[in-house]
Amino acid sequence: MIEIRKRVNVLVVNKDKFVLIFRHKNNQDYYAIPGGGIESGETPEVAARREIDEELGLSLYNLKLISEIKTVTRHDFNFLGNTSDTVINVTGPELKHLNMAEDLFKPEWHTKESFRRDIEIYPVSARKMFNSLLNSKYNG
Repeated sequence: MIEIRKRVNVLVVNKDKFVLIFRHKNNQDYYAIPGGGIESGETPEVAARREIDEELGLSLYNLKLISEIKTVTRHDFNFLGNTSDTVINVTGPELKHLNMAEDLFKPEWHTKESFRRDIEIYPVSARKMFNSLLNSKYNG
């Protein structure tokens, strides 16, 4: 039997900016939408808040579930969350990857104009949410 991984992805927004995590891993550059696994006993909302606190050190308000996507191996909960915080402070397990050349983890604030469009955004399940947000809130 295949174990289904439950995880959360949170697009964090502060006014006209949003957080993407620049990753360089296995000789590939890509962006990741912040998030991670749901721990035993956690609700998706609790997991979303915990992951954003660990990965970014940001507090969320207006956390809203945008989509829920199930595949054979994953069950993703995609959230949109607002923050009034502006300083990213990584405190969780990702802290050890901040300056690693071969497994880089670099959270960054972006605007519609500032992120690289030549690299992929992961996870795939959250791309639609990301693109919808860009086309509505950040368009014009």
